[in-house]
This record gives sequence, structure tokens and C-alpha cells, in this order.
Amino acid sequence: MARIAPPFVLLSALSAFAFHPPADTAGPLTARIEGPAEVTQVEAPQAVHVLLGNQGDAPVRGTVRLAVIDTWKAAPDQPVPFEVSPRATIRLAFTVTAGPGTLSALYPIHAFVEFEAGGRRLSAHPILVLETKLPHPPRLVAPVAWAPAAIPADSATALWRLPAHRALVLPFRGSAIAMPAGWTGSEEGTRALYQRTGGSVRGGFREGWAVHPPWFEGRAGTIVAEIPLRLPPGGPIRLRFAGAVRESGPAEPRGDGLTYRIRAVPLDAPDGRLGDVLFERHIDARAWTEAEADLSALAGKAVRLQLESHPGPKNDTTCDSGWWGEPTLIAGTPPEPPAFPPPAGAPSRLLGILDRPGGPVEVRLWTGRRGLLDAPIGFVAGGKRLCFQGFPARVLGDALEDPRSPAVLLESKEESASPLRIRHRFQASRGTFDLVGELRCDGGALRASFRLENAPPARPWDVARIEDLAAGPWSQKAVRVYAGAGNVLLDPGAFDLNFDGHRLASSFVGFDFAEGLSIVQGVDVPPDRLVVKPEARRYTLHTPHAQTLTFIPGPDVWSGARTWRDANGLKAARGVPKLAGRFVFDLWGGRYGASAEALRKAFRYGLTDACVVWHNWQRWGYDYRLPDIWPPNPHMGTLAEFQDLAKACRDAGVLFAPHDNYIDYYPDAEGYSYDKIAFSPDGRPVRAWFNPGPKAQSYRWSTDCIRPVLEKNVRLIQEGCAPTAYFIDVWSSIGPYDSWTRDGRFIDAVTTRNAWGEMFAWIRQTLGNDAPQISESGHDQLIGWLDGAQTNHLRVGKSLGGDHAWAVWDIPCADAERVPWFDAAHHDRFALHGAGYEGRYLAGLDPRLHGIYSDDYIVTEVLTGHPAMVPVPFGREVVRKYWLLRDPMRALALKRMSGFAFEGGDLHRQTVRWDGGGEVRVNRGEKDWTAGGRTLPPYGFHLRIPSADGAVEAAIERRDGVIVDWCRSPRQLFVNARPAAGDRANVQVVVESVKPLGGRAFELALKWTAAAPLPEAMNVFVHFTDARGEILFQGDHAPPRPTTTWSGVVTSTARVTIPDGIGAAPAEIRAGLWSPAGGRAALDGQDDGTHRIRLGTVAAKAGGVVYTPPPPAAADPALARMNPEKKAVSFPGGVTTDGAARLDVENGALRVTPLPASPAFTLRIAWADLPWKLAEPSQAEALDESGKALKTVPLTKEKGEVALAVEAGVFAYRLR
Repeated sequence: MARIAPPFVLLSALSAFAFHPPADTAGPLTARIEGPAEVTQVEAPQAVHVLLGNQGDAPVRGTVRLAVIDTWKAAPDQPVPFEVSPRATIRLAFTVTAGPGTLSALYPIHAFVEFEAGGRRLSAHPILVLETKLPHPPRLVAPVAWAPAAIPADSATALWRLPAHRALVLPFRGSAIAMPAGWTGSEEGTRALYQRTGGSVRGGFREGWAVHPPWFEGRAGTIVAEIPLRLPPGGPIRLRFAGAVRESGPAEPRGDGLTYRIRAVPLDAPDGRLGDVLFERHIDARAWTEAEADLSALAGKAVRLQLESHPGPKNDTTCDSGWWGEPTLIAGTPPEPPAFPPPAGAPSRLLGILDRPGGPVEVRLWTGRRGLLDAPIGFVAGGKRLCFQGFPARVLGDALEDPRSPAVLLESKEESASPLRIRHRFQASRGTFDLVGELRCDGGALRASFRLENAPPARPWDVARIEDLAAGPWSQKAVRVYAGAGNVLLDPGAFDLNFDGHRLASSFVGFDFAEGLSIVQGVDVPPDRLVVKPEARRYTLHTPHAQTLTFIPGPDVWSGARTWRDANGLKAARGVPKLAGRFVFDLWGGRYGASAEALRKAFRYGLTDACVVWHNWQRWGYDYRLPDIWPPNPHMGTLAEFQDLAKACRDAGVLFAPHDNYIDYYPDAEGYSYDKIAFSPDGRPVRAWFNPGPKAQSYRWSTDCIRPVLEKNVRLIQEGCAPTAYFIDVWSSIGPYDSWTRDGRFIDAVTTRNAWGEMFAWIRQTLGNDAPQISESGHDQLIGWLDGAQTNHLRVGKSLGGDHAWAVWDIPCADAERVPWFDAAHHDRFALHGAGYEGRYLAGLDPRLHGIYSDDYIVTEVLTGHPAMVPVPFGREVVRKYWLLRDPMRALALKRMSGFAFEGGDLHRQTVRWDGGGEVRVNRGEKDWTAGGRTLPPYGFHLRIPSADGAVEAAIERRDGVIVDWCRSPRQLFVNARPAAGDRANVQVVVESVKPLGGRAFELALKWTAAAPLPEAMNVFVHFTDARGEILFQGDHAPPRPTTTWSGVVTSTARVTIPDGIGAAPAEIRAGLWSPAGGRAALDGQDDGTHRIRLGTVAAKAGGVVYTPPPPAAADPALARMNPEKKAVSFPGGVTTDGAARLDVENGALRVTPLPASPAFTLRIAWADLPWKLAEPSQAEALDESGKALKTVPLTKEKGEVALAVEAGVFAYRLR
């Protein structure tokens, strides 16, 4: 069908993408580009102007050159000279032209301005990024042959999988539009939809076609799928399918359903002709509706079968999306599928016997009709049998295990008995290919390897490969499922879990089946996802490409995980020993100079077994205009200050890892081209992160183009600040992916994984000294190249909305809990840190109870054996986490997990055992747990780790009725009675008044009560939000005086107007304090989980603005975990205190270091019970941070105890 390109349109409105303004200043000259926001036509010159403003007192002379990318052209294409008089502005005219092959994407226009001013050669470089909105250019793919599919007698054929099919778009007014054979998508003029894809409605997921009749701009009509067929003689011939329409969204009207019709015309009938109606049914159900049509009258004929989706008797196309679910043509009587599970006594073949804990396990194979693809495989032990039905596989879009598949199984031939190797030869639309499967038993596991051989040659955008491989349905239901960084789900509902560092971070999963056997399934290449469908008893990884699947049976999944650890062949990268066990400062904000000083202060408190990951420093702002990152952003400080930040870490023996990124490529970066971008299978460039700061959209790097730019940047950074470690964002957060190049060359996920890994190895070697390589989240596919990652150990639960609504596994199940699944296999060869970025770990929960310093978060670190992580360079809670967890996590570094148990079958009471005798008990339940003579509160733990120098022991436990924490090791004793002190601001806020000012305006007065001045100047923010916490409007304002002077009551006010668009709906007030250096203060009150205090609602009513106070707050659960009454608590090691301090030995004397910002407290020491044999002291010296004695402090002695009165503000004491 002929198409006329729409006329060129120049849009003056702003694009949805802003980027940085297209202006740049150098010396006295400011250069700015004016041009279109959007372009909708190629090969049409477009006016662009460069404005040059001279703010100086002398003329400025120079040249301007315009530059564009790819097939675009700029005119003039040579530098244009200019002269700007003092205090004047000139305007230079250019044109740019989008060339052939321009994509619907973002394109930059660069202006390079060179000039002299004040005897210096200067340059300015403004960049305008515009959006093109163009028809999607066709991919150069081989056409689909329009030939009838020969339907065999006694067969079932999946019509939606046939390669020859096409769509007829039939507007009620106008000509029919016949789309090319094999086309799927949305027809541009009418927006008719025709896609080969599945649908999920009530009743589950089914493959098939998604459809919507034409509707756009009044061109309503019907849409028909045409399939050419040659039908066998004789009958019966039936077409079975299920129809369903999409459930309308909350803001959508309800559609009136689709009329499903089946027609047929002779194969040689004119295009666009509709056949007689052989079947018709109107379906308005939002669930699958089964249907069957008798087509026996077509037996022996060559026809074009037509499946019509009509908008119904009213011709109303509103919300008429629907599906043809698995339309299957049944000719005669197809063979019955093999029985599954195999009946008792059915003949089987013994593949091997596995030596497993709990006894030997036989592995048996029953014969299938399609080789290994549908052959039952069973594990038999102790009279119990657990089976799965073969290996579903997809090649060239065909499900090879399905007898309905258009790919014809020519033969399945056994080539070897041990190992069992079977070659499956198929005839498909592209030609023949062999799928070779091999089964062998070794190392306590069944290994199943599959590869493709003798495949048709690769073509652009069309490569024969294993697109998907999985295990078939099981003979039993799984009662528990284990996956990812670590979650167990009890009796889960159906779900898919994609492979990435936040979800399916593990390439191995576990299933506890109903009758007692457990299975661990693993794979050696990047999986796509874990699929759980309990109703179909499907529990399996789905993985593309040549691969080896491993199945490990046993009495529990934890023994299987240990076998997987030994069997998968992975080895630690060279930097793991240097990184493992180190405390992590994960720093996202702050100026270089101030942060260096804060870190030096932390180092003086001993926090040196550590690594600093510094994220926000890139030249143009955080992860913006990548990959142009060096030198450091001057808005955060000078280059010298950035270098000093790195030096502060080196001097203290602390690793320093700057953040880098090679996923996101920004169109305004140097050298950008769509030749360097990854493309999706439909030929579109893949969008990557949308940077919300500059509102800039990036695109995903093509794997084969990254390395030269990475090497350039790493050398610049190495020369500039000599980092001792390196952080690359995303690579262990996103799963390695398949992609295409712009010209249709395929790059598979394994190639992507290997390329990333080799670049990590190159960086480590280039930086020297086995500099550890770190990334985000941490999936296991980069083990051996990557040394570690910042964990994101998400919870299972309902999404609570907000910015991190996505950061939960929202999966239906009877119960769930975090478990150390990933570390059960990889703890000794991959160094994971912390339990997650705080916002992601919280995902809407109260940060006081679940934030990065909370017992919940700490217990997750302890459960998994991860070194602690903090988000700021210094503070009381930073020091507390280090003193509590450094020695235990150092003792566990590089150890292997030897055992795991749910105590009493309770998912929330867990015991972890480690090689060498270490044992950790964790209570993640809602009630106290008494174990080993200790009372562990909710989110409590106790651990004991033997070491060569003596045991390391630590706990969060209930002692003397108070929740406390402590750690004892050969090198230190840390005790924390949890007095009401810490990094909290100790500030409360309430609404003092809301004064209507007429109409929708009002004055808001906030009453702040501060116990003491804040350590830094902060500003007031007031968010007026919807029920989900999304900001509707704001009332931010400056406090009446600096917060560094606050004490007692302070009132701040703001004048606010409720926007008209809000209507009369109430807006909730959520307020707090924020720092210009980054971050919000933790205040007392009803925290919404993001350091915002909930203060009631305002609403615009007829009489003015009405304020409604918040409901009364319940007892503060965070306070219940503290010791506000300062009760003295006795700790192991002979110390009783109402405060918090570390005790260690220095030059034969006992040193006592209080936690920073401690109030005055008393420390009583039963000297004989100390872990060290020291002479009893006669006096104490107060020390400053340098160790200099400031004064002598008297000691009190009574009944074998030495008592020290600790003063507020003293760094440390030396007792001797």
C-alpha cells in the first residue's frame, strides 16, 4: 500500500526530554542553540540558530561549527567566522537535515565555538538534543514465503506459530489494508493491533494472537488474521481456541467485547475478500471462553483460513483489546500424549545413581514421543519418586516439545549410551536443524546439556538459536521455593521472576516438593527467568542458548546448594580476598573536601577495614552525559579535593572505588552514534536509564562498542586519582542480555556476560594490586571476573507504592522470609556487601525499624555473612555498625556455609552453620525466641565464630529486659545499652495552625521542638501528597533562624496555594528537614518511611482551606527497641553500663572509646572478667582524637569493679 510522508512539522513546544539547556559560557561569551524540539520528516532542512552573547568590554572574534551524527547533515558544514561587539548578541543561521535511516529517537546538535578573549584561546560547546518522531524504518529481513502449510492427517497444529500468516485491516469506510506476510504490530493509520503474543486473564496465560480492531481517527473496522493452509482429505477437522477481552483499567470505559468469526476463502481468491462465516460467537468475558468450530467441509482444500475480530453489533471499538488463545487446528485423531507421571511399573532406563545426603538416588528415564523433549525423567529414593516431563525448547519461535508445533520432528536418534546423547532433527520454515541433548550423572547431580547444530545460516535480524529451554512440569507440587539473593516462599501462587540482581540474582533455585524430596536446579549461562505455575506443577528456570542444566536431588535444598557450589566450576576473581570482609561506605552525596574530613574522622575511630564507594562525581553530574566523566564535577569540589579524598582512603589502608557506568550512553555525549547502541528484535534502539535530574534519556550501549571508551576513561581516572578499587554500575544488577546491532547482527547474552567480565578483569589488572571490582546488586553470572557487589536483598510482600514500589517481590504466598540462599553457594568466592540500598530495602517501610541502621537490616547482614554497609562517611550509627559487625564479618569472610535450618519448621527462626564451627541464630519472627540460653527479640541474633585467636561472639538480644547489642572478640569488646542518642535529629514537628487566606490559599505554621541545636544548617520541606505519598505540590521554606541555633520551640511559616487541578480532594502534609549537602534528617514522629513526618491533611472547600489533624499515633515501636530510661545493663566480658563504648587494649592499657555523640554515662568493669589479663588501673586519662592526654580522670573501685564516669564529648579514655 502506497504511503505519503506527512509534511514537515516544526514544534516550538518543549520535548518531554530536557537534558541540560543548550547553552554554554566561556569567558565573556555565552553560546546558545535555538532549534526544533521535534522533527517528523527526514531530508527536510530545518532552521537552527546559534546565538552568541558577549558580556565583555572588548569585541570577540572566532568561529562556529555545527556538528550532527550518523546520516544527518549540517549546513554550512565548515566553521563560520563571527565577531561580537561588546555587550552585544548576534544570531548565526544554520540548517540541519535528518538523513535517510534516521530513527525515532533522540539526536544531538553540537555547536563548537572557538574564540580568543583576553589573550586566551577559549571554547564553548552548547548541545541541543531534539526528538525525532518518524515511522519505524523497516528492517532488512528476508520476506516470509506466502505458501500454504500442509496439515497432516491425524494431527494438531498450532496456527499461531505458523510462519505464513498476515493481517487484513478492514475499515468500515475505506479500502482494505493487507499487511505483509509475517507482519505483526500496530497498523499506523488505523492503530489496528495484531501481535503474536500471549495473554493473561482469569484462567491463566495462553499463547496466541493479541488483537484490536481498527479505531483511530474514526476509521473503525474489523481485523482478520489470514493463514494459508492445505488441509488433508477426510475429517473431522476442527478449530479449537479460547477467546477473551482485556479488563479495562480504572480510568477506562468498559468495552463491549469482540465478535469472533471464522471464515475461509480459496487460496487463490483475490486479496481482501472475506469468505463465508463458518463460526461466530460474541465474547465479552474477561476470562478465557472455550470455543470449537467444525471445519470438516474444508477437508482436502487449499484455503486461506480467516480469523476475524469484529467490534460487535454496535461497531463500538472502545477498549476492544482481546486474544485468540492457542487456536489449534485438529485434523482426524491425533496421537494421545504420553502418560505423565509414568504409571507404576512402566519400563524405564537407569541413567545413574547419585550419592546424596540421605541415601542414594536413582535417576531414571521413560520413553517419550519427541526424544528428550517430552520424556519423563525421575528421581527415585527410599520408595519415593519425583519426575519432570522432559525439556520444553523453543527454536525459530517453535515449541519443539509440542506435537502441535509447525517444526516437524524428522527423527530423534541415540548417538551415545553413556552419557546418553540424542540428536533431534527438525524441519522448520527456515530449513533443518539439530537439537542435541546429552544427559549424564556425576558429582551428585544430573546434568542435561543442549546445543544447536547444523542450523540454517544466520541472517540479519534472524538467527536460529535455542530461544528458550526449561524443565517440563513436575509430578508433585512444590511447597517451598528458594531463589535470588535469598527468599523462601511457602505455597506460592503463580509468578515469573526475571533474572537480575534484584530478583533472580541466583542462577540456581530450590524446590521442596510435597512428598519429601527437594531439588536444586542450576544453569551455567544467564537464565531469563524463574517460572512458577503451581496449577500446572511448573517450577523451572527458563534459559536461552547452548547450556547445561543441573538437577540436584536431596533431602533438603541446602545440601543441594552445597553440591551446586562444588559442581558449578566457578572460582573467585583475584580481588575477592582483598575485598571480602570489608565494611563499606556507600556514598552518594556530599562535597569532596567535607567528605574526606568526615572519613578521616571515621578512620580515627578505627573504621579502616573498609572500602569507600564514591558514586556521585562525574563531570556533568551523576551518571549524566556518559561516558564523558573526567575530570570530576567541579560543583562538588576541586580536582585537588577529589584527589585528597582518594588519598585519605589510601593513607588509611581503605579501598577507594569511584563509580562508573557503561550501560547508559547519552545522546549529547562525545562520539554518540546509533551504530554504538543496542537494538531490540524489532529494530528499535533500546532505551536505558531516564535520568530524572536533567530529564535526560539514555540508550543502552552495544556490547561490542564499549571497551575502547572504558579503557580511555579508566586510564584517565587512574592517572587522576589512583583508585584502589573500581565500581561499575548496573552490570551485576541487570542480567546479561541478548541484543542486536543496528545492521541486525545478533549478540547473545553469553557474549555480553563474557565481554563485561573481561573488562572487569582488564580494569583490575590495569589498576594493579588485584584492585577489587564492584558492581550493583550482584547476580552470580559474573563470578570469576567480578569480585563483589552492593547487595539488594529485597523482601517478599505487597507493594506499598512510592518511588520504590517496584522494590519488593509482590508474589502471592502463604508466608515468606529472607534466607541466605545466594551465600549458601557463593559466599567464599563473591563478596556481597550489606543488605541493600536503604530505599530499596525499605520499599515504603519505616526507616527507623527497617532502615540501614535498623535491627532488621543488621540481622539480614548477619544472616548472610555480609560486611556491613552505611550511606554516610561518619556518624554515631556508622561507628556502631562497624564496632558491632566488623569482627564477626571479618571472621566469616571467605568461609563456606556448612548448614542451615528452620528451627521448628518456622521460616522466621533460622540457624546458619559455617565451616570451622561457626553458628548464627537469627530471629526474624514477631515474638521473642529463647535459644541457647539467650532471648532473641524480633530482629535479634546471636553468633559465635571460632578463630585461631579466640572466638568472636556478638548479639542483638534482650538482656535485663532491654534490647541491646554487643560484640566480643580477641581484639575488642563493644557494648551498647542503647541510650536514647544517635544520628536522629531529636526534633519533633506538629502543625501549629492553618490559617485560610481566601480561596485556595492558606498560611501553614509548623511548630518545631528541638532538644539541642542541629549539627548542620538545614531547610524545611513540606510535601503535600496523595494517599500513596506522591507529591502534588509543595510548601518548602527557610527556617526563621539557622537550625544550628535551634533549642526548644521554633515556629516556621509558609504561604501555600492549593493548585486548581487538585480539586477538593484532601492532600496529606508530610514535612521534614533536608540538607543542601544531601539527605533528610531523621525526626521523631509518624515517619512515612522516607524521613517525612505525617501531619494531617488540607483540602480546598467552599469556605476556604480546611485542615484535618492526623489520627493519634500509636506507641512508638522504634522507642521500644531503645533504652530511654538509661537502665544499666550487664554484658558479657564483665562490663555493666547505661551507655555505649568500645574497649580494647593499647600498649598494655585498656582504652575505652564511647560512641560518638554519647551523652554522659557510667561504665563499671569487673576487671577480672575482662577478655584480657591487664593490671588493674589506678587512673584514667581523657584523650583527644590524636591520642593526646587532655586530663586525668578519677576511677571508683568497689567489690572488684572499676567504675568510670564517661563525660559527653570525650573521644576516649586510657585506663592504667
